[in-house]
Amino acid sequence: MDKKEKQFLKLITSHKGILHKVGRIYMDTISDREDLHQEIIIQLWKSYESFKGDSEFSSWMYRVAVNTAISYYKKEKRLAAMM
Repeated sequence: MDKKEKQFLKLITSHKGILHKVGRIYMDTISDREDLHQEIIIQLWKSYESFKGDSEFSSWMYRVAVNTAISYYKKEKRLAAMM
C-alpha cells in the first residue's frame, strides 16, 4: 500500500460518521446502507486526485457522499420500478 492509499484510508476512517449519516438518510436497510457506503468510497477514491485542499476534507467528502447517494437512490428506484 502506498502513501496516498494510507492517507486516503486514514481520512476515510477519521470521517466515517459522514458515511453513516448519509447512509441513514438515503437508505432504509442495513444491506442497502452497506452497498451505498461501498459506492461512496469508490467514488471518493476515483475523485481523490481532484481534492485540492481548498476546503476541509470532511466538507468535500460530504459533498461527494451526498451526490453519490442521490445518484444511487435514483438508480435503485428505477430498478425497483422495472421489476
